[in-house]
Amino acid sequence: MKVKDILERIKNFWQGLTPGRRSALMAISIAALLGGAFLVQWLLKPQYAPLFTNLQQRDAAAVVEKLKEMKVPYQLAGEGTTILVPKDQLYQLRLDLASAGVLNSGQGFELFDQNKLGMTDFERNLDYQRALQGELQRTIVAMNEVEDARVHLVIPQPSVFLQEQQPPSAAVMLKLKPLARLKPEQVKGIMELVAASVAGLKLENIRVIDMYGNVLSDGLAGSDTAPLTQKQQTQMELKRQYERDLEQRLQAMLTQILGPGKAVAMVTADLNFDQQEIKQTVWGKEGALRSEQIKTEQGTTGGTGGPAGTPPNTQPPVYQAINPAPGNYNKSDTVHNYELDQTQTHTIVAPGQVRRLSTAVAVNGPVSPAMDNQIQQIVSAAVGYNPARGDQITVTSMAFDNSLQQQMAAEMEARQQRQQLLQQYLLWGAAGLGALLLMGVLIILLLRRRRQKALQARLPGEALLAGTQAGVPVEPLAVQPVEPVDVEKERQEAERKAKLERLREIIRQRPEDAALLIKAWLAED
Repeated sequence: MKVKDILERIKNFWQGLTPGRRSALMAISIAALLGGAFLVQWLLKPQYAPLFTNLQQRDAAAVVEKLKEMKVPYQLAGEGTTILVPKDQLYQLRLDLASAGVLNSGQGFELFDQNKLGMTDFERNLDYQRALQGELQRTIVAMNEVEDARVHLVIPQPSVFLQEQQPPSAAVMLKLKPLARLKPEQVKGIMELVAASVAGLKLENIRVIDMYGNVLSDGLAGSDTAPLTQKQQTQMELKRQYERDLEQRLQAMLTQILGPGKAVAMVTADLNFDQQEIKQTVWGKEGALRSEQIKTEQGTTGGTGGPAGTPPNTQPPVYQAINPAPGNYNKSDTVHNYELDQTQTHTIVAPGQVRRLSTAVAVNGPVSPAMDNQIQQIVSAAVGYNPARGDQITVTSMAFDNSLQQQMAAEMEARQQRQQLLQQYLLWGAAGLGALLLMGVLIILLLRRRRQKALQARLPGEALLAGTQAGVPVEPLAVQPVEPVDVEKERQEAERKAKLERLREIIRQRPEDAALLIKAWLAED
């Protein structure tokens, strides 16, 4: 089939449509073309990945200048601190930029790769200090919780006088990743790393702070340098777990009352891990009678007699006296033996008793005194406030700094919007491609149908044209009688309609030949 015939058939198909169908077909075609173009552009668009993050302005400018020189497309994010490049070139660009020495911050011992003539001892010592700081920075940043770090070392010059020799010191500033937190053991590990890297540096001369200025190294030096035993670690973990449980309960309750993000609770517990064993003996006032001993004595008393033995030589003087009359006497002794009434108590107090509890609650925004009092009462009941132990509860109202949470929420919302927009674009592109495919299928079906009609009407049309041009009268086509079968009758009816349609088309295209044919028919009659 020639291209001219295809165009002619498309033209006839277009002319046969109503204005409403033409408008709908145009709208579908335009939407399909736009969707297909966007889908193709999105599929061919390179995916970007972070090349470097949290760069200083000087380093970011150097990297951008190098990328422009290399003619590599890039994008800036994070207020210019993050540079994005095509994902398929990410690792190669990192190697190229590292070999080119674009990033000058945080350099290590590669400072000594280039020997400079005429360097003084001061310059050499300064380069060594810078290199050591850079190496420590790289090592600390390798931790999962640390996003960036700065290390400052103070290494005094050696003195010939021992009393004038100053000890070295160090300061480390850490920028942690969002929602990350360092354990005391990790902070102490950083201090040990720095102390082992500098000769003569002691742990008490090292300070570690975070990006908010909070000192993380308090209480981790001095007498605390000995490693914790397993028992001490268990006790500290139990203390933290107890505090976390109380904080979570308080936080859940305050969230229900004040709303999410409106209050923060912090609990500090002083637990007694000493194991006590108490033995107590209590004596009763009355005991049980164990035995009884009764002794009874009876006798008779007589008159007064002389002394026993040989009578004396001298006779005692005789006095006039009254002799008592003889009598009876009774004597009774009773002894009661009682069992000792005593109570012995042996008590072992389990370790982990709460000696003191301190609770602090910060509320976002101003709070009325009545509300402050209610919050304090609720917190007291929740943590088991006991004034006899010296417990403390503090409720303070102040404005919270939610910039980090707002930034993270904005980033998450922007990411969700991008994903939703991408899904919409993909849906539109798929719909456009589907419309294009449907329209193509419809056009193919219509063209095939017209082709079949043209093939069915080609033979009688060609015979008619040939007879007209030769001036020979052509007998009108007669329908052959067929068997009375419904299917055959329908087929013949379709052929007859096709022939009539072909004749009408020939008459429209060649009216002169049609007129000659009609005149020939009339002449025969």
